[in-house]
Amino acid sequence: MQLIYNKIFLKHKTISHPECPERLAYFDENLKETKLENGEKYLNLIYNKNYIQSIKNTSKNEANLDTDTYTNKFSYEAACFAVAAAIKVSEKNNFSLGRPPGHHATKNKAMGFCLFNNIAIAAQNLVNKGKKVFIIDFDGHHGNGTQDIFYGTDKVLYLSTHQFPAYPGTGWIKEIGTDKGKGFTINIPMPTFTSDDLFLEILNKIIPIIKNEFNPDIVGVSAGFDAHHSDPLLQLNLTTNAFYEVGKLLNKNFKNIFVSLEGGYNLNYIHKNIIDFVNGIDNKNQSYKEESTKSDNDVANDFKLRISILKEKLKPYLKL
Repeated sequence: MQLIYNKIFLKHKTISHPECPERLAYFDENLKETKLENGEKYLNLIYNKNYIQSIKNTSKNEANLDTDTYTNKFSYEAACFAVAAAIKVSEKNNFSLGRPPGHHATKNKAMGFCLFNNIAIAAQNLVNKGKKVFIIDFDGHHGNGTQDIFYGTDKVLYLSTHQFPAYPGTGWIKEIGTDKGKGFTINIPMPTFTSDDLFLEILNKIIPIIKNEFNPDIVGVSAGFDAHHSDPLLQLNLTTNAFYEVGKLLNKNFKNIFVSLEGGYNLNYIHKNIIDFVNGIDNKNQSYKEESTKSDNDVANDFKLRISILKEKLKPYLKL
């Protein structure tokens, strides 16, 4: 799996913000740039003209979209190239290091550091070509934007593992889709301090079921690494081992996998987590092994209660 990187991703920046160009510092020094097109032409797969123009104007004026989501004069262009990178990797089974990230951006609102929903645009492009897409989002924050965009369709199955409660406040068990999309949204809200054991146990159970019952043509991964124990924005307890094992699990079950970078804000660990996740997908040895973590009894009991409710809620749609 190739990492797709371009220096334009570094131009989206402001003063003192966790979603910063330094997140890609390791790759700026160690990767060759990939030639990319401007992805503006793909925006209308999800967004209307007014929304696109509003982001363009906000970027031109270097204004904030909300208290968390900034722009500068390069943000619109960087976001368009991040979209193009997501499209490119979806065609070649690669990993986009594009930023700004995307999974919080809904059909009509930029939020949570996100301007356009990169993985949703790539997924919709595939759906328009007749493909069934499974999106797995293991960012520690719920991908409310991706859920919003595909909540009513049966062409995209969206699975999210995330800390709950936490920003953005969505992603509870009972959110399973609507209309044709009922049963095609699966939220696994993890209690604070959930560790490697519970995270991997549930994914090892549910991924083969999704493979067999939904049978996707392609898998898109919203790869956020803020569930790592070192991350400053959340209180989950995963290690590099968890991301490596998820990569191996996806490789074992699916042939076509593409990845779009989301969160992960510890500058000392984000590249390690990315590299070991890719090592897992590529069936290579792990580079940055840590001591695996185990959830305490209170966390485990809370987690298992949530999963039992989820199973009951999804029983008419998925055999968990």
